[in-house]
Amino acid sequence: MAKVHARNMIDAAKLLAYDYFKDQLDSEKAYDYQFINLQFTNVIVIGSFTYKIPAISEISKNEIIGEFLNSLSKEESHFFQINWNEETIHYYVYSDGNVAKRALDKEIQILILKLLSDYETWAGYLDENGDHIMDLKKPSPGPHFSTNMLLGNRIGYPNPLQTTPKSVIDRFGGGSFRAHAATQVLATRWDMLQEENGFPANRQFYLVEDGKQIFYSANVTDQNIKSAKCRHSQNYTEIEYYTECGLKITRRIFILPQYEGLPVATEVQRITIKNQSDQVRKLRLVMTGMLGSPVPQAFMEDVVYSTIIMEAGVIQNENGDFLAYVPHYYPEPCQKDIRFMSGMFYEKGNKYCPEEIGTHYGEFIGNGNLHYPQGLKKLSNKLNTKGPGFIALGKEFEINSGEEVIADQYTGLISQFGDKVSYDIIYNQIQALHNKFSDKDVLETAFQEQMDWYRRYKSYLRIDSDNKLLNEYVNNNLPFQVLYQTFVSRSFDLTQKGYREIGFREIQDIYASMYYFIAMGKEQLVKELLAEWIEKVLEAGYCYHNFFWVGKEAGKWSDDGLWLIQAVYRYVQFTKDIKFLDELHLIPETGGKKRSVYDTLKAIIHYSSKISIGQHGLPLIDYADWNDCLKVDSDYLLGKDKENLTGPIDHYSESVMNAFLLKIAMLYMKELASQVNDQEYESELEKSINDLSNSLQLHGWKEDFYARVLFNRYGNEITYLGAKNDGFSNDENIDGTYFINSFSWSIISEEATESQIEIMVDRIERYLKKPFGFALMSPTDLSKISKVTATGEYFPGDRENGGIFKHASMMAAFAMIKAAKEVTNPELAERLRNMAYWMVDKVFPYHTLNDPYALCGNPRWCTQYINSNTGEHIGPTLSGTSTWLTLTLFEMLGIEYRGNKLLLNPMLAEEVEVMKFSIKYLDSHYSFSIHKPKGLYRVKDCKYTLIMDQQVLENNTVDLINDGKQHTIEMKFE
Repeated sequence: MAKVHARNMIDAAKLLAYDYFKDQLDSEKAYDYQFINLQFTNVIVIGSFTYKIPAISEISKNEIIGEFLNSLSKEESHFFQINWNEETIHYYVYSDGNVAKRALDKEIQILILKLLSDYETWAGYLDENGDHIMDLKKPSPGPHFSTNMLLGNRIGYPNPLQTTPKSVIDRFGGGSFRAHAATQVLATRWDMLQEENGFPANRQFYLVEDGKQIFYSANVTDQNIKSAKCRHSQNYTEIEYYTECGLKITRRIFILPQYEGLPVATEVQRITIKNQSDQVRKLRLVMTGMLGSPVPQAFMEDVVYSTIIMEAGVIQNENGDFLAYVPHYYPEPCQKDIRFMSGMFYEKGNKYCPEEIGTHYGEFIGNGNLHYPQGLKKLSNKLNTKGPGFIALGKEFEINSGEEVIADQYTGLISQFGDKVSYDIIYNQIQALHNKFSDKDVLETAFQEQMDWYRRYKSYLRIDSDNKLLNEYVNNNLPFQVLYQTFVSRSFDLTQKGYREIGFREIQDIYASMYYFIAMGKEQLVKELLAEWIEKVLEAGYCYHNFFWVGKEAGKWSDDGLWLIQAVYRYVQFTKDIKFLDELHLIPETGGKKRSVYDTLKAIIHYSSKISIGQHGLPLIDYADWNDCLKVDSDYLLGKDKENLTGPIDHYSESVMNAFLLKIAMLYMKELASQVNDQEYESELEKSINDLSNSLQLHGWKEDFYARVLFNRYGNEITYLGAKNDGFSNDENIDGTYFINSFSWSIISEEATESQIEIMVDRIERYLKKPFGFALMSPTDLSKISKVTATGEYFPGDRENGGIFKHASMMAAFAMIKAAKEVTNPELAERLRNMAYWMVDKVFPYHTLNDPYALCGNPRWCTQYINSNTGEHIGPTLSGTSTWLTLTLFEMLGIEYRGNKLLLNPMLAEEVEVMKFSIKYLDSHYSFSIHKPKGLYRVKDCKYTLIMDQQVLENNTVDLINDGKQHTIEMKFE
């Protein structure tokens, strides 16, 4: 009996093909390989291509080719060698050790060539704005590849961190929509398919003519669809269809900005239908969606409950006209968030409401399916007495030749964030929505408001390098991903469709986005965002790990509060707003007590350095630190368990990474203490920093690397994880395990010495540098201490088990650039710089278009990690990758702030001779131009001149003045 697993078969078909057709295959070309039998002894091969594509699957969709391929003998192997220049296909067959050339029907050749000739366009392309444009008739490379993210704008309204609406959208307009926190407006879809986020009916619509369905927005395989293309841009998606019957149909999907008196979250889809035929067209449009449930937990426990507590309902105006579908939930707690869907139709200069409604999914589908529902021809106008919240809205209209009609689908949520919403509020906000958009042009104005706001946001940093793709990415898509994550944390993208909450680690996104906000005058917003985390720090200094409106899992993870200190420090350093440290905020679980921001940060440091520490004076790892898969203490203590304790606490494991986080927190806090003239605390921190540094050197450094964890429960048998001789290696050729974060944070915290850095860089190149990037850790087996770590959860090469965790890789690149500026050895500096630029280049998402069906990922968004064995970019698309990539780019360009001064300290790549970029400082613009010969040039030890507005500066400090003018700065290395 043989047991075959997928990972053992990844290249099996390819290897077999090269064994059989070694004289015919071109090793410099790509081919598609597929086993033809389940004994895995014969293959079908087709090529040649510039990169891997699903060629066999695609041509098999054609009836003629599919029948031909199925007729091939499974006792033989078949190779179809395409000669693109000659437009011919040579057909070879392998059998019994011999290769024979056979004739291939000319019609089959022509058809295959036609089906594959445009394969290089299948994955789409990026335009000059960074928009991803794709043909919907072509195969998508992966579940994340063709997705977009949309964000509303509630800046200036209460609690923007938690109340800003957000959407995820696929290339057919599917997906779902959230309002505040994890409140689904359009229903998500909890299932095993990554490709499906929302209920499939969301945002879709149909056209019916003469009683026949002629169009469905999610089906481009219908014979009436001549062409269909999607454009994913920053904060909107447009989809365009041309039909064989002469219609041009366009869709634009975006989220409205917040308007006073309107619902707190409203997503809109504008559908425009233009009649390009020479006939008058009488059409019915039916738009659909599934509204989310207020009790999503019932889906796992009692689906019937979720349906019988609901009935359909509509809101009408005084004339009886339909304004909105509003499901009515009987339990009072379900009446705090009111979902709705409405339609507005514009025909011949007039606005109309929907004329028919369907509220029963089964009635609508009948014995058909969503592509061809039986109930489409006539909606029943029946209000169903049970859920779920399915809705179909219809309207008939007439279009003359050359004319167009518009149908706008509004989906939203009315909420007071905790209180029951009265009928008057529901009616008034729905009516206000109709009143505001009574003129079709008003929606275009709202759309431009959203676009203009983002243009102002992204204007903080603009680069002008010789790399066009880099410019398009850094200037357009990268800032939007960081912006989106600032309000959504890691909780909501196409494949993240559960109900994860905001955590303390997510504050890292503000490290990058705050500069964009403050540059556009939104300093108060940054303080409001920071306050959300400040008020989740308990009195003893530990934190809620997760929170939306209410915090939870207090003091369970050991790294949480330490991230906050870095965020506050960055804000104060950039703005010189020292008074922010005196602002008072509520302390949770104290009955209304308040303390200053400064005292909150002191409490975090006290807890992490005096209470929650182990035998070596380093912070305990607790349930886990930054790496959630390092669960090495099953009997961990919660923060509350330690309130009456004083460290060191015996027995428990210590996190070396957290020790580095603590050190940088204390370094930053020492600077803040100096700025507020707290000399006593400054002296206390000086001593604590020295004590911690001594302990790290004595116990954390293990001959060739910093350890990741120190153990205190196994005696001398097991004392540490990470570095030489730790006893955890899962590779017989490596004597020890190595973790990239131990390297990164030892440098960022200024703990590692130059000699230590040089040794660690050698180990990284030897054990962690893979063809696709830096692995999070070398092959490791932690089974002897725990069964719930990464090595027990994931296959090798995936996620925390040796995957290229791009978040951590960008931390490493940041650390390498920082060290390259500071070390005395220029050869080491060059080595560090080159490794950093190499890693950053691996992360740039637009490279996925070079080999889209192998690399997958997304060409506009940073995904979470890369499988270190296959090179596939795997989701979700939300992680700290984009944030730390942004911070690394800042470090490369040399942007460092000290209040209204910029310290220009660039570290450009070897071959780059000119780098231009601009930053916006409130109302002023600063254009920088850096010139150097090829090679390593740095401020530390190279001669340079710095000229600002034709005035030579004495050093690399640029004074930033908010005078509304354009300033020019030129740095020239000699």
